[in-house]
Amino acid sequence: MKIFLKKVRRPFLCVLFVVVIVVTFCCAYPALNTFRTPSSEGYNGVLRLWQIDSFEGGKGSRASFLNRVAARYEQKSGMLLLITTHTRESAAAAIADGNIPDLISYGSGFEAVANIVLPYPQREFAAAKLGGHTVAFPWCRGVYLLFSLEEDFSTVEVGNTVVSSGIGNYSSVAAYYGGLRGELNVERSTQAYVSLLNGKYRYMVGTQRDVFRLRTRGVSFYIQPIDEYSDLMQYISVCTQDPKKYNAAVEYLEFLFSEEIQRLLTEIGMMSIQYKIYEEDAVLAEVERIPQRTLYAFLSADSSVAFLQCAKDALLGNKIGAKKMENYLVETL
Repeated sequence: MKIFLKKVRRPFLCVLFVVVIVVTFCCAYPALNTFRTPSSEGYNGVLRLWQIDSFEGGKGSRASFLNRVAARYEQKSGMLLLITTHTRESAAAAIADGNIPDLISYGSGFEAVANIVLPYPQREFAAAKLGGHTVAFPWCRGVYLLFSLEEDFSTVEVGNTVVSSGIGNYSSVAAYYGGLRGELNVERSTQAYVSLLNGKYRYMVGTQRDVFRLRTRGVSFYIQPIDEYSDLMQYISVCTQDPKKYNAAVEYLEFLFSEEIQRLLTEIGMMSIQYKIYEEDAVLAEVERIPQRTLYAFLSADSSVAFLQCAKDALLGNKIGAKKMENYLVETL
């Protein structure tokens, strides 16, 4: 028995060590992704902002962009901003444990923040209302597009079109508003544009991210915007109940929404919902029109499943399904 215990002791301790390391890393994930941890000495206060990438961006990091804006704001206000990256899951778990940030940035359909976001009377956005009050506003956005390596878009149909499916987006709804009907050919976003380039499909339903993917490949391509719909909204909300911090957070948001800062969104390949910022980019200037409809910002998980089923029914020609799908959407203008 002693010999057996000696044999199993070391492997057991090794396994235990690995488990402890993994658990520690998972618990510390948000902290390890905090962009800066400088001392708050010399500042008027500290604001904590969580960034959640719910959908594919354009190029570069949205969290890094927020950090650069924070550095500018700090010079103006004397408040220190700490930007921490989260997943939807880690943010939801932290909120459930009572860990509430001062500000939070997130994508469409994130119900977990509904009980912590506060009214933001400086802005109006119908898709981000709770109790009749606007509680969020998009600080950047994306767009759905039809892509082709040829200029002609007259033969778009499900058989010759691939739908790029990114994490957290509702590309099947974009496909519907792009004119597709039937069973979709869906591929992951990292594969769909390759299938387009290889000639497997003539067209692709993609996003602003694919503009930069195709440019990196050095190929010529054509685009047609899907103006009717986009759920690619990056919202930001104030959560702090502290009056001093609330006022500072609102000041930061107004700085973030200023034309000066919004024009810098070209650095990360994203768009503004307030300004046209791509005057010098012939391709992206074509797609800056604000989409007519978007998804409710605080859609629950169950409603999200039902919404996608309605979209599937609508694509198969079910008029009732199409009507139900539209009931989930909100006019942007």
